[in-house]
Amino acid sequence: MGWMAGIWLAALGLSASFAAAAVEVRVLDEQGRPLPEAIVWVQPGVGETPPRRGVMDQVRRSFQPYILAVQVGSEVEFPNSDDINHHVYSFSPAKRFELRISPGDRGQSLRFDKAGLVTIGCNIHDWMLAYILVLDTPWFEQTDAEGRARIDLPEGSDRRVYAWHPRIAEPGGQVGVALEGEHIELRLKRALKPDPRVPEGGYR
Repeated sequence: MGWMAGIWLAALGLSASFAAAAVEVRVLDEQGRPLPEAIVWVQPGVGETPPRRGVMDQVRRSFQPYILAVQVGSEVEFPNSDDINHHVYSFSPAKRFELRISPGDRGQSLRFDKAGLVTIGCNIHDWMLAYILVLDTPWFEQTDAEGRARIDLPEGSDRRVYAWHPRIAEPGGQVGVALEGEHIELRLKRALKPDPRVPEGGYR
């Protein structure tokens, strides 16, 4: 075999090792109904991608979005689209902070450099609630209204797929199975917890 052929075969093997695979995950409650807004991710995280920037806005006295997933090392911006002040805070071990945010403020951001769940509230409006799930993998998505999420990731083995949502009653608020095949169904065994949110704009 000539050296050019050897280089071609090596390149072919390298490109194959980075071939992408699409995994479709559906999250269902204990009655088989879809669970939207759940965060779905694959571990261990293989390959490298730059951290995604995130935004946690405040709109009509509610956090938008309610649930946000980011990779470790990501920056999250906290704009205030309301015409009132907000005092956003978290006491979660993964990220403790306080931000006093004036009406129309677009500039404040924080880096989330530790994996874990960050529960967010507002000291002024105690009904406001949101979550940021900080993951040590770049391979994650959020389920749609039908409980479905699609993740494109490099080929690999010995991996698991997980789903998290604040209403999941299983330990840790998450479920997981071995990643086998291109279609995964995660069906909960326990009834969902009550939704703690109040209507947008809300006042309990």
